[in-house]
Amino acid sequence: MEAPAMDYSFRNQVYRLLQIQPELRGYLETMVDCEAQKPLADDSDGWDWQAVHTPVSVINRLIVLRLVDQVYRSRSYSEYRLHALAETVAALGDASVPIKTGPVDVDSLFRLVVGHERIKSLLRYALLAKGAVHCLLSGPPGTAKTLLLSDIGRLEGAEFYVGSTTTKAGLVSLLLEARPHYLVIDELDKMQANDATPLLNLMETGMVTRLVHASHERISLPTKVFAGCNETKSIRSELLDRFTRCQVPAYTRAQFIKDVPQVLVQCEGLGTQMAIHVAAEVVPHSIDIRDAVRVARMARGDPQRVCEIVQCLWPSARKSSVVSLKHPSPKQ
Repeated sequence: MEAPAMDYSFRNQVYRLLQIQPELRGYLETMVDCEAQKPLADDSDGWDWQAVHTPVSVINRLIVLRLVDQVYRSRSYSEYRLHALAETVAALGDASVPIKTGPVDVDSLFRLVVGHERIKSLLRYALLAKGAVHCLLSGPPGTAKTLLLSDIGRLEGAEFYVGSTTTKAGLVSLLLEARPHYLVIDELDKMQANDATPLLNLMETGMVTRLVHASHERISLPTKVFAGCNETKSIRSELLDRFTRCQVPAYTRAQFIKDVPQVLVQCEGLGTQMAIHVAAEVVPHSIDIRDAVRVARMARGDPQRVCEIVQCLWPSARKSSVVSLKHPSPKQ
């Protein structure tokens, strides 16, 4: 006889409940074992509270949640059974792999990102939101989008992916197997439209589905998505609609001179005067932080080398005299 089709909506309902109220797992497992050891003869056959070692108050709670049915009742005795045995077993298996998460210390995030206070505040609020809030950072290169996303990617329960290398099958496998609490995707605009379909389904319904031959796997996830892109024109409109979008502005030259030295001191270990010198030499030609970092790394602490590197990168640059610095020891 062919087995009845799986009711995936009920399975997902049980799965969600176990994520919110994990203390019910032990009771449901005992009920499953009871029904497996003593197959129920008909719809009026069941078990009592003593057989499953479960307080009647808990059973009544499960009845309200529609996970358990009362199949017999008299003045002194009642019998019960699981509303859907197969779906409950499947949901218990789904929930046996916990969703990775942990407390978020928002004050420790984004310390190496200089400026963009409005963006950092929004991301902190999204991380602490009770429900799933998805954020998309867009803006020109060199605006610290990747650095902001990388900080989120280091949280417990986070997975970091690059859109240009993410495939549909790979994304589904990641979600089903890792079950991340935070999914971080850089270069979302470089992801192929078809490969983004699982992401759209996750953000719209909270569901992830994989169909392989006769196997049908489907789970519910409370994953929050944080993504970055240079521009949004190539991203599907229905996907964009599910994001809280935030434009990360390019640095002005004044901000570059003010903020980049802090980045070079904190991230590259430069002395303050050397960091100021690098920023001053780079800013006439570029306001991309990455360019300042590249120059700083190649200069290895030598102010004269900074000027020579700038001349190599931008040949039309006017030769500048080296500012008066107490030369730090070159970093070898």
